[in-house]
Amino acid sequence: MALQLLLSSDALGVLGQSIVTIGAIGGVATAFAARDIIGNLLVAGSVEGQVVEMGLTTTSLINPEKFPVIVPNSLFSSQVIVNKSRAQWFASLTKIPLRIEDIEKIPLISEEIKCMLKGYPKVFIGKDAPYCYLSRIEHSFAELTLGCNLKSMRKDELFAAEQDILLQAARIIRQHGAELGSNLNDQKNF
Repeated sequence: MALQLLLSSDALGVLGQSIVTIGAIGGVATAFAARDIIGNLLVAGSVEGQVVEMGLTTTSLINPEKFPVIVPNSLFSSQVIVNKSRAQWFASLTKIPLRIEDIEKIPLISEEIKCMLKGYPKVFIGKDAPYCYLSRIEHSFAELTLGCNLKSMRKDELFAAEQDILLQAARIIRQHGAELGSNLNDQKNF
């Protein structure tokens, strides 16, 4: 096929050497572009892993279980690829069920939680503002939805930040006389 292309190009007056040179330059450009991807954590379809090496036809990854995975590069042209290593933030969304006798206190609770989130040092404000709102109400309980973007960090730091945010939200809820939980049979030892 490549030989046919070169012979056809000669017949049309285009030097075969020009085509080979353009192909080589394209290959070098692709290699330079690919070097920025090495070491990144990619997700393509059901394949996830840290890029170890990129070749012309395959890419080598180490998956989360630390097993080597060889992926044909053609997969990347037919899949949505998520580059987790380049993420500036992680979305955090939590629903907190609570019991409260005076539902008129909910807007104040929501506002205090939003202020706490806006002032939290690991919350990424650049994308969307943190939020807290009443998302559900029934005869025995209400539900608040909290959401924010957390700055990019290691998983253990991310989990610690989410835990700290939940604990601070729980303190705010309790300061206003509400209890955590979704029904009256829940234990009050939260």
